[in-house]
Amino acid sequence: MKNPYRTTFILGIILLFMFYSDIYACSTCYGDPDSPASEGINYAIITLLGVTGGVLGMIVQAIYSIGNKTKNYKNNFEHKDKTW
Repeated sequence: MKNPYRTTFILGIILLFMFYSDIYACSTCYGDPDSPASEGINYAIITLLGVTGGVLGMIVQAIYSIGNKTKNYKNNFEHKDKTW
């Protein structure tokens, strides 16, 4: 066996097809939309999307801020007389 991950992947695909009828989606996608568990999962998904979006937004803002500071520093450094 050259690659154990390939063997594991192929075995997983075979098991997926063997037990296809036993695999179902969660209650948010496939189930009673009015059940309390489904409502809880919906709120959990919204919360996770909000947290992930907030963190990614902060990362983008930090990169943008660093880029602006670098550009301002470069412009100010080039225009000053170098007396050293």
